[in-house]
Amino acid sequence: MSATDAFETIRSPVQTGFGIGDYAAFADATNLDHCAKCLNPSLVAFGFPAPLDLFVGDPVSIARTCNCIYSLLQQRQCDIEFRESSNEQRQRLLSDISRQEAKVERLEGQLAAKDLELEAKAKAGFKAQIKKLQQERDEFQRMVIGNQERLNQVLMEKKKESRSGMEIMNLLQVALKEGRQRGTWNGKKANSDFYKIIADAYELKKQELMAENSDLQVLLRSMQDVFDLSFHMARDPIEENLRAKMASIKERMVQLQDAQKGAEVTLHLKLVKGSLSLKLNLLKLGASFRSRRLSGHVDGDR
Repeated sequence: MSATDAFETIRSPVQTGFGIGDYAAFADATNLDHCAKCLNPSLVAFGFPAPLDLFVGDPVSIARTCNCIYSLLQQRQCDIEFRESSNEQRQRLLSDISRQEAKVERLEGQLAAKDLELEAKAKAGFKAQIKKLQQERDEFQRMVIGNQERLNQVLMEKKKESRSGMEIMNLLQVALKEGRQRGTWNGKKANSDFYKIIADAYELKKQELMAENSDLQVLLRSMQDVFDLSFHMARDPIEENLRAKMASIKERMVQLQDAQKGAEVTLHLKLVKGSLSLKLNLLKLGASFRSRRLSGHVDGDR
């Protein structure tokens, strides 16, 4: 018989004088023999001193019975100590769990506070960055407006220079016509070639400046189209495009200013030379006209 079967045999209800199924009164004066037969296999199975002979009065059987009772008491004491130790350990674990729960709650509160702090910092950083980009955009718009005004001013100056050049050409044509009529113009072919070179160079430079003006206007219109986009939807592309176009405009303006200065100097020198030559020819014409009038007066006096 196994230990489990023996234990179940002991726990099964037996017919006693106290009633059927009474577990509290396992043995009485009438069933000692049956109880001994049930106890001995269980004691052997659980390792206690056995067998017990309850009807023999020899010292050996009594000593075996005492040893069995002593072993049961020791087992009971061990069970009590184990239960107390288990209870203490359970209390410690419950206390640790309470502390850990409090710590987790505190850490969750700190985490929520840190999340709010990081979110506030991120919002502040985004606002500062957006404000900075808006300031850069406004500054670049002012720069574009200034460059456009400068371009308009340059175009107005070019128009004035064009009018002045046309007036000079008209004066030259009038002077040439008068010189041909009077027959006193010297070096007509050389002067005509010189004036033709001046006019061709001026027209070529004017066409170049108009082409550059058209390119700049196209560039400004494309930049205005970029500015019309939603700033928050195209912030990064706008920034990169603005920087690239700013560098391109600056480089183009430098080239335009250099070319303009060179053209102005060349054209000014040519116009000065032409003006000096024209003045010299006009002086010659005046001297010739005065000499003719003087000779006419002399002939009349004669």
